[in-house]
Amino acid sequence: MLALLIGGCYKDEVDVSRLTNNPFDPQYVGPPVFEGQGTFLQQVNIGGSTVLYQIIAFRVRSELFMSPASYGVEVRDQQSGQVQVLSPDPPGSDQFRFRRAPLPGQPVCVELRLSNDQSTARAETLCVTL
Repeated sequence: MLALLIGGCYKDEVDVSRLTNNPFDPQYVGPPVFEGQGTFLQQVNIGGSTVLYQIIAFRVRSELFMSPASYGVEVRDQQSGQVQVLSPDPPGSDQFRFRRAPLPGQPVCVELRLSNDQSTARAETLCVTL
């Protein structure tokens, strides 16, 4: 009876290296988290001047999350090296827009990572051409 009680309390050890299904984990192994939605030009009036930006639109496939989470997206422009953390646009959605100087006719690639509590997840690259 004692052996049954002791054996009933035994739990398998968790193999942390096999836990790779969380998109917020740098070792995530699964489908892409980011989905490109295109690129376009946007005019912005700043101090009486008009500035032209290339917008790279994408969405986070939040249906892959294990539970609801608040997050941003760290974007690194591979041409300029610029890095910034974006919030959803519009707020509360899974849509994002990255603004940069336009490069018509040239491929533009950005590296995207989920960002949560000052840590970042696996990087994915998204390329678009205006």
